[in-house]
Amino acid sequence: LNSGIIVYMGEKDHYGNVIIVQGIDGADIWYGNINTSDIALYDYIEKGTIIGESKEDYIYIVVSKDGEYLNYEEYIKEI
Repeated sequence: LNSGIIVYMGEKDHYGNVIIVQGIDGADIWYGNINTSDIALYDYIEKGTIIGESKEDYIYIVVSKDGEYLNYEEYIKEI
């Protein structure tokens, strides 16, 4: 969703395999239920980079900033 640094790659309860990207705006964007591609922890990725594929027909996307969860639809309007 946004450019940033990969700060986490691994399993999280209820979300499966998760990649967390800390966006350039300070928001943490969680991508869950995905298989990773050719990325590594602490890689910088540009907006639009493919970081993986869903394991099933869906992925989880969670956005948080300053300890608060953000509405996904509102967040993508801002970026």
